[in-house]
Amino acid sequence: MKTTIVGPGAVGTLIGGLLRLDGHEVTLVGRNAGGPRERRVRISHPAGWLVADGVKRVGAGAGAPESDAWIVTLGRHHLHTVRRPDFARLTSAGSGPVFFFNCDPAEPERLAVPRERRRLGLTLLNAVRLQDDDVELCGSEPAVVVERAPGGDELFGGMGRCGVRVVVVDDALPFMNSFFIWQLLFLPVALCNLTLPAFLAHPDGRALARSIMEEGFQTMEKAAQPLAPLPAMDPRSLAQRIEKKPGSFEQARETPDRSYNPVLQAYLTDRPLEASFFNRRLVEMASSAGLHLTWNWRVMQKAGRVGSVGFYREPADLLRSLE
Repeated sequence: MKTTIVGPGAVGTLIGGLLRLDGHEVTLVGRNAGGPRERRVRISHPAGWLVADGVKRVGAGAGAPESDAWIVTLGRHHLHTVRRPDFARLTSAGSGPVFFFNCDPAEPERLAVPRERRRLGLTLLNAVRLQDDDVELCGSEPAVVVERAPGGDELFGGMGRCGVRVVVVDDALPFMNSFFIWQLLFLPVALCNLTLPAFLAHPDGRALARSIMEEGFQTMEKAAQPLAPLPAMDPRSLAQRIEKKPGSFEQARETPDRSYNPVLQAYLTDRPLEASFFNRRLVEMASSAGLHLTWNWRVMQKAGRVGSVGFYREPADLLRSLE
């Protein structure tokens, strides 16, 4: 299938490389890609290097490539700045589905994508960009949740051969709500310059994570927002494990790990864009539902701390600053 990926950051480049390995024609559309050119995408995979030749890169102003499907992997802050006419131009050369991954569910409607074409999805994995065309797939049990669409099985089915589990659903919103709760942990983990496994290896990190997620569960219940269990990165499974098997996290303290979440990647590259977005949004949702949150509100107030003071040395220091 001819596939256009809008927003070739770490996740977009990873998906593009995986689709190209499965034989699809892939075009990555980015802001600063320049003129059309073919590139070799290299994926650092737990099983070794995967090399995808013939991936096209074009600039956003180069015109809409003809496609059978579009995949949008722009970050929330970037997608929110896209103008409706510009997006319509990018997706006008065809009538196939437009898959929006990890976005605000309101954005596809704002961009006037017809209901019959728009689909929501989640990438439950960690990707780190090494260079322009090199990306690393980090962590274990990577998965993708995507809404059912014509041609979707053909498009995403081959990713399983590269170790990425694909879960097809009729409605992605309950899964997105669960993933939203998972993303509440991005900020406190990033403030300590740690990956999530290393953060949870500390008792104070587990205590803070449990409190932050519990406020997420309470808010979703109060706001009548359904939750669905995720095939990976599931917040309820994590909360239960913290409660029943806290010692199982201890070994991660000595285990090397490169699964940096997007907020930490932004801090490390001096791009702390909307670092507190998810925690702030939860506080707003809770307030509208008549709840007053403590931990998410407090950690939200620390979002600018890295730029002015630096990272916290460990989760215990962060927890003390919040009490």
